[in-house]
Amino acid sequence: MPQRNPSVFFVSSEFRFADRFPRWKFSSTPAESEGNHRARAEFARELEQLGFDAVFIADFAGLNRTQIAYDGPRSFEPLTLATYLAAHTDRIGLVITLSTQFSEPYTVARELTSLDRLSGGRAGWNVVTSFNGEVNYGYTTLPAPQDRYRRAREFLGVTKALWKSWDPDAIIADPDSEIYVDTDRVRDIDWEGENFRVRQALDLPPAPQSFPVIAQAGASDIGIEFAAESAEVVFVASPDLASGQSYYRKLKDAVVAKGRHPDDLKVLPGIRIYLGDTETDAKAAYRAELTDRDLERAREAIRYEIPELDLTDLGFDDPIPLDRFPTLAELEQRGRRVSRALIYRRWIETGEYATLRDFLVRYATSFGHFQIVGTAEHAAATIAQWIDEGAADGFILLGGSSFERIRRDLLPRLRDLGIFRDPENENGHDVGLRRRLGTTTPGLETTRLLVES
Repeated sequence: MPQRNPSVFFVSSEFRFADRFPRWKFSSTPAESEGNHRARAEFARELEQLGFDAVFIADFAGLNRTQIAYDGPRSFEPLTLATYLAAHTDRIGLVITLSTQFSEPYTVARELTSLDRLSGGRAGWNVVTSFNGEVNYGYTTLPAPQDRYRRAREFLGVTKALWKSWDPDAIIADPDSEIYVDTDRVRDIDWEGENFRVRQALDLPPAPQSFPVIAQAGASDIGIEFAAESAEVVFVASPDLASGQSYYRKLKDAVVAKGRHPDDLKVLPGIRIYLGDTETDAKAAYRAELTDRDLERAREAIRYEIPELDLTDLGFDDPIPLDRFPTLAELEQRGRRVSRALIYRRWIETGEYATLRDFLVRYATSFGHFQIVGTAEHAAATIAQWIDEGAADGFILLGGSSFERIRRDLLPRLRDLGIFRDPENENGHDVGLRRRLGTTTPGLETTRLLVES
């Protein structure tokens, strides 16, 4: 067995497990009941105790009517939820999604500094350029991907400048001179760029990590280039091992080409896990996820990602003609979620899913991500294969049939393989998310931890 270090495991706040936060129609209490946030805090504490590295809080800046009609609305916006979870946990990382297209650098720098300080160095930022929501922020059309990424690069440059605007020794707290901050060591950034003009230094002292852990989710060429420049964690939809290996090599090569070490960045594919005592039991749990009514809703929901894809006239047992899908050129011209749409198109090109039913089941249970259906032994071996054969540095757990089975049957096997962190080896309240992951981002300099009273 190869020698391994513990891999990185995140859990998405949007997870779906049959035995945790079930869909409202299967529950005796509404999804938005008074105790929902308390249950999320209890789950975050459980994840921390089990050895998970972080909770990832996704976000999409716009109203998805199909989603809220059938699944209910999102519970909270990411920063508020992360701050609440920070107060109820000690070690687990809190990675939140904030858009560079619909925010301002000074605001984001203040928010993330505050979260990192309140959490004791556990903040992460999923830097997204947004593929929807423009109608809510004064845009008539969504800017092209190259324009959104150009703004994102400058946005990240401004926030890093703000986070470095205080010297590590700016706080002197000298009772003799009655000076708390040596303002000569706090320098205005005087930023004037294509998209932003920011004059002053940040109005908050440095956070424990100086910068939050930088995460990204781009899978297009321009997204990979952006991630290679700055990201420490990349979330990706890799539907199978070969796709995962191809993406992993491409991204790691790009990281090295930027003058960084490949271990500076961790690649985390999304994964859903359906476990059973036997393969037959696992498949039954997987099939039980969806009814024909769910598939009708999935047929409608996919148009949120690919508006041009019209499947309304097809029966569930009909094949999907490839010409129903936009071409690569058409997808790139539209400039929204191109990489994910290409995954769905490839499913039809390869004939992997012969009928509309097969396609919609896979879509609605994975949204293009990898999934495992089988026994705990099979799942552990598959996860180890992805890590050993260069497709992943860890995973972000999106859901599955039963979290209790994952906790009871899968995690001990992963610990035995040296893949999953053993909480008994944790030291105190840990040392911050970045040191836990072993990553770094360009421009980062060590700053002393602030001791808060």
